[in-house]
Amino acid sequence: SKHGRERSKYYNKGFEHDDRTMVPHESTRRVSFKNHGRRNKHNRQRGWDSKIRALLQDDDVEMNSNSRSNERYNNGNISRNQRRGFHQRLDRPGGRRFLSESPSFWYKVTIRYGGRYEKDYLLKLLGNYIKPVPFIPIGYKVSNHDATFTIEDHAAAEELLNADKRITVNDGFKINIQVRSFNPLVEIGTKITEIMTKVMSSRYNPYTKALDLSKFHLDPNFLSENVFCPLNKENVMLAVIGIIHESIPDLVALDLSNNKLISLNCMKSMTEKVANLKILHIGQNKIRDIKQLDALKGLNLEELVVDGNSMCDKFTSKDEYIRAVRQRFPKVIKLDYVELPPPILFDVEDEDCKLPPSQASFMCDAERGASVVRAFLEQYYQIYDSDSRDALIQAYHDNAQFSLDCYLLPGQHSSTCSSYLSDSRNLFRIPSIERRMKLLKVGKNKIVDTLKSLPRTQHDPTSFVVDLVLFTPVLIELNVCGLFKEKDKVDSAMKYFNRLFVIVPVGSGFCIVNEMLTIMLATPEQVKKVAKLKEVAAATAVIPAGPTTSTAVALPVEPDLATKHQMVATLSLKSGMNLVWSEKCLTETNWNFDQALSAFLQLQKAGSIPAEAFQK
Repeated sequence: SKHGRERSKYYNKGFEHDDRTMVPHESTRRVSFKNHGRRNKHNRQRGWDSKIRALLQDDDVEMNSNSRSNERYNNGNISRNQRRGFHQRLDRPGGRRFLSESPSFWYKVTIRYGGRYEKDYLLKLLGNYIKPVPFIPIGYKVSNHDATFTIEDHAAAEELLNADKRITVNDGFKINIQVRSFNPLVEIGTKITEIMTKVMSSRYNPYTKALDLSKFHLDPNFLSENVFCPLNKENVMLAVIGIIHESIPDLVALDLSNNKLISLNCMKSMTEKVANLKILHIGQNKIRDIKQLDALKGLNLEELVVDGNSMCDKFTSKDEYIRAVRQRFPKVIKLDYVELPPPILFDVEDEDCKLPPSQASFMCDAERGASVVRAFLEQYYQIYDSDSRDALIQAYHDNAQFSLDCYLLPGQHSSTCSSYLSDSRNLFRIPSIERRMKLLKVGKNKIVDTLKSLPRTQHDPTSFVVDLVLFTPVLIELNVCGLFKEKDKVDSAMKYFNRLFVIVPVGSGFCIVNEMLTIMLATPEQVKKVAKLKEVAAATAVIPAGPTTSTAVALPVEPDLATKHQMVATLSLKSGMNLVWSEKCLTETNWNFDQALSAFLQLQKAGSIPAEAFQK
């Protein structure tokens, strides 16, 4: 027909933009207003009448007052836009429509009767109109004469919305464009699975064992087949992880950037199915909360990229950001392309390899240092817990230094440690340098005077934990901690102490050149631990009274080295014997404390213990 020939003529001329409207006849034009349909007839007519009168009088009129055609665009948002100051009128030349950002970050574009035109011609026309905004249509389809496709860019979607009825095609008609938010539904069938496998195969590097799935939905293999396959859909992500598990289980590096990922919960299975993964890029996505990374905690990642997600903006400092990431991935040494300091952790790959058990006490040189430490602690605390501490002046160097520190845990009242707070040199509580220097005791006379001013005490040797950190011919560093009570207070709470001694040999003995004493209230856990140690120290073989059907006798379990040291110190204090004879007594009774003490009392009563056993 003539009309068909005219349309084909436009196609043959090319795809120039044509602003002309179609004029069917050259006859004189007539103005006619017709009401199509009976619904809302009077309201619609009354609305148009008011607009015409205002137009003839050059008055400004709100064109959407009663117009049904504009209600679908406003959709109840007129009041909100007016509050924001968006008062442009869509019927005026400068008016614009504003499109809210889609929660799914996808937009569906419908071209009414777009099926009449060739795909390439129509898409090129739209792309040229919204330049320079990027225009990438995905999944182009024609259904019931309408052309539909999906786009991901919000700016492009808004430009297309404002291009409605402003683009003239080659047959003189203006294009009707509809844009709306879109939450795509993707069915993973055999065809899509084959295409996904092909896409992943083309993006895999077997030499580096790296898989690049950035902008997965924009792969040419998907676009050429008009397949829309966004990776932020849970079933698509699960399918991808399944393909990796079956085809490349030894994958080391994976790039998932620029895929509009919102949630990572569907990626939990990666901790088992992609266990060898070391490098993961998930930058430039839509992840809002750092807690989303918890789904991937089981991965031993060494390199991670999350830059470009809104969650990164929630941290006030770089250090806080790094700590949050390393709480989830302790082995990360490269974050957002920046090298990090090596992490401090125990990297034990062999399951059979275990850390040695902790010890109550530590001796760096037990063979030579144990006897020296025993003798020193025995003499020091016998004097310190006595009624007079004057003899301690012989234990300190002439230029020795002493520092006392007392602190309270939250909720503890200062009255419980009032005797120590006045001389406390806690650096967090004493900001003044002058005050700090005044509280530092220098010289043995000042040190002993300070010790004499402290409450009389009774230390519990079974609670002692001793660490001999350094033992050389010229210097000894010794740390001892434990529990004690104040003698002058009947209801005194158990207190905890930590004492650090720096000792040097002088003549035939030793002198303290530096001491730091820390005092605080003992915690319930510390008290319970000491009570348990006492039970071990007092453990004996229990023989049931009366007849028994078994002739076996339960033998005591020999305690460890630290417990032996505590038992020797306790027996020495109770018996008055020196450490050597106390240890000998315990050894002869198979480290049965009660039997050793009983044997000592019997021998002492019989006068069978030599005088050298009491020489300190």
